[in-house]
Amino acid sequence: MFKLTTKEVINSDKMASNMESSINIGSESFFGFSCFTCQEDDKNTKADFYCEECYKFYCSKCVEDHNYLYKKHLILDKKNISQWRETYVIQLEQCQEHKKEKLTGFCEDHSQLICHACHVHNHQKCSHVVLIADKVKDLHQKGDFKQLSATIDTQYQKLIHKKDNLEENMKSIEKSYNKILERINALRKTINDALDQLEKNTKKELDTLLETTRASIQTDIENCTESIKNITCLKEGWMRIKEKSESLNFIKYRKCFVHSIKVDAVLQEITKNNEIKLIFRPDTTIQQNLSTLSVLGLSFSSVKTVQPAQRITQNQNKPEASSQSDPGNQTTSRLKENKNIPDPSSSRKYTRGNRTSDLTKTGQVSDLESSSSDQLVKGFQPGAVSKPDQIIKMKSRKNYGVKLKGDKYNFCVITGICEAATGGLLITDQNNRKVKLLDQTYNVVAHCDLPNEPWSMCSIDSSLVAVTVDNNDVHFIEVTNGQLIKDRILNLRHYCRGITHQHGNMYITDGRALYLYTLEGRMVREMYRDTSCGRPGNKPVASCAVSPDGDRIYVANMSSKQLVTLSRDGTVISTLTDTALDSLGTQLGLHVTDSGQVLMCVYWSSTIIQVDRDGRQILAEMVTKNDGVTRPISVYYSKHTGSIIVGMGENNKIIVFKALLE
Repeated sequence: MFKLTTKEVINSDKMASNMESSINIGSESFFGFSCFTCQEDDKNTKADFYCEECYKFYCSKCVEDHNYLYKKHLILDKKNISQWRETYVIQLEQCQEHKKEKLTGFCEDHSQLICHACHVHNHQKCSHVVLIADKVKDLHQKGDFKQLSATIDTQYQKLIHKKDNLEENMKSIEKSYNKILERINALRKTINDALDQLEKNTKKELDTLLETTRASIQTDIENCTESIKNITCLKEGWMRIKEKSESLNFIKYRKCFVHSIKVDAVLQEITKNNEIKLIFRPDTTIQQNLSTLSVLGLSFSSVKTVQPAQRITQNQNKPEASSQSDPGNQTTSRLKENKNIPDPSSSRKYTRGNRTSDLTKTGQVSDLESSSSDQLVKGFQPGAVSKPDQIIKMKSRKNYGVKLKGDKYNFCVITGICEAATGGLLITDQNNRKVKLLDQTYNVVAHCDLPNEPWSMCSIDSSLVAVTVDNNDVHFIEVTNGQLIKDRILNLRHYCRGITHQHGNMYITDGRALYLYTLEGRMVREMYRDTSCGRPGNKPVASCAVSPDGDRIYVANMSSKQLVTLSRDGTVISTLTDTALDSLGTQLGLHVTDSGQVLMCVYWSSTIIQVDRDGRQILAEMVTKNDGVTRPISVYYSKHTGSIIVGMGENNKIIVFKALLE
């Protein structure tokens, strides 16, 4: 600690008083460089010039007086401000509060550099005030200067390395961008070629129709011409009858009569054809499908650490080795590539990669109060649903085993089913904490371990699925070349149970409510909440599903034994209460087909029912325990194979039904 003498205190008070008056007289702004001459006159003026000989700053007015007295001094203007180093040191040592005082001490209580005046007026009662010289000596003894220098050098090297990586990354992104443009152009060419072929086929059919119609009309014209010629001859012959023989007259009459009958038949045939027209009725399927799309495919950033799952030989149907989950490995690799996924979606961006995106904890997730209550993530044009109430009937069934040799438990619990782009299936085995990939013959060919029990699964695009596990996480898993790759993890602020996705909108339940999320993990709004009084810890809002056009969201409430149907904005359209739902159980599978049929598993009664699109009535009991189903908890309709796949609790098999639409 340093102490001031009585004389220094008096001088400091006087300087402080003069300083206060100068600040009041001059401008209230503080300049990084102030004019030295103006400061002598108690003015605060911004400096525009610096003299290397005098080591002083001057404003544009005072520099003229200086140049008159010192013609040989080198003056630097603000273009050369980087060379104002000597004076910068002087300026650095200047107290910001007391401009004419030099910083001489350091208050450790306030962690603040101070001058003598600061000590007298503001830091008299502070117990830890030391001279800067003593502080520097102490830092040297502790080696803090060297340590800080080494830290700065390390940070400098890291920044240089990071900058180089980012520049390299930018070049890679530009290359990826050009490749994506090429793929877009190639896709557009493929579409154009297909449309050209359709146009060619349509014109060919039209040409054939024209020739056929033209030939028919030409035949009628020729018949008319021939009949006109014949009837003209007969008419002329009839008019020339002068025979006195009645028999000859009758013969001529008879010939004219017979020919008249033939002409009448020709006229009737031509009249029957009437006027032929060519009509074209466009097939609106293409236009309807295009109207449901907003882009040709998804474009998003991909940050990926590849962790391939175990491959399994198809003929042995068992894993080579059990892959281990790594929930703690949150290493984020550099941006490698951009991917285009041929699935209609919004241009909403999310980052792929094996990492946890804890958006809710960093404040990037909007609160329910601040979320928009009227707008979803991305609008989806209606019209994609066709015959949503067409009843599905079962024709035949086969059982397929899905248990692996490396599974921890004897029984599988299949809580989710999705279809891959290759035509294979993905299933979630809750009991063994795995996602399993099945080929087109329903053999397990790969699997991926999860840190907790999976509750639900939905498709994001043709090669990516999202899985909720028994905590606050949503795991994204990609299907690549017959392998399951851990992509990224979303860590939400609530428990995750049911999940479904449609056109960039991700719906997730936490057991009490249904929320709408973006693919990046931003909460848009709360869609539905169970208000019934249940026992603590009860989670009745378990499953959810969405229609292909996004106009209907279905939520199963196991506590009230109801199926709740919501509109796009969260309005309750209907609440289905039926005795058939009394056996819902604690695990419930909901699924909506690509055509809009709503399928629902009833756990305890071992049935699967079909509900109408608006969720007002049960249309049919599709599957019962007589069909070999016990405690179904997941159901899926494959449009590729026309099959219904059922997953069950405590069962090592899935059942595949051949479906028939009535």
